Amino acid sequence: MQSGNEFKQLRKMQHITLKEAAAGICSIQMLSRWENNQGHMDFNRVLKLCEKLSLSATEYIALAKVDPKDHIAQILEESWSNHDRDYLEKLAQAALNKYQSSQDPFDLDYAAIACSLYYKTSQHNIFPVAQQNELNHQLSKITVWGHEFLSLFANVIPIISPRIIYQISVQVIINISFIKKAGEGTFHFSIAALFEAVIGLITKSQFKFADQLLTRINQIDLPDNEMLLIVGRKFLNAILTFHNTANDEAAVSIIHFLTNMDMQTTAAYFLQILNQAKALN
Repeated sequence: MQSGNEFKQLRKMQHITLKEAAAGICSIQMLSRWENNQGHMDFNRVLKLCEKLSLSATEYIALAKVDPKDHIAQILEESWSNHDRDYLEKLAQAALNKYQSSQDPFDLDYAAIACSLYYKTSQHNIFPVAQQNELNHQLSKITVWGHEFLSLFANVIPIISPRIIYQISVQVIINISFIKKAGEGTFHFSIAALFEAVIGLITKSQFKFADQLLTRINQIDLPDNEMLLIVGRKFLNAILTFHNTANDEAAVSIIHFLTNMDMQTTAAYFLQILNQAKALN
């Protein structure tokens, strides 16, 4: 999502530093690039950044003058404005019906995101298996993984099957060399999406897929300046170690490290993942 420059202005008006805004959400470098229109920020992170400014998604969209034709921004604005499960379900069903009529890949992406938003509020998956397979077929053809497709994948992980999560993740990894050439921001975002894929597989109790995927991710060289990614990967390895041995020392140590570094949001998220893994053991 664009409009980073507008966020920068709103942040400075509230005397919030880059470090304070980025803490627990993204790297300072990533936020700086986005604010200067040199990088991309997915909408989920934008929502978390808005919380730092005490703004709702609707308020930010209005202040930043986000293009109302942006389908992701529009659906998020509507859903966050209403906080209504019935409304979200109708929105998702309408999107699915539109795709059934048009068979347009763009409408399939829209429907997938709509169904994912409904799932996040209801824990009820209404994204049909047939459309999951069609989305998998669409994404399997991608050789240029930019922010838009990476964001799409990261957002729909909760509503697609473990097999499809794994297959799409492998496609991203196969194209990781090109993604690196696209810039640091795109590379960071791709690894973050892969981490979400591993977490999604763990929460679905698909530890075999999670282990196979993390083994591939472990082979990717991460720059020394990407500490969030390095720590994140270590934590996911610690979670799988816990699953195999019931020893949570490594995972707990990482959570304590993040807490001591004042990265409370990330520490809380990691603790949530650890607790989910414990519930599944």
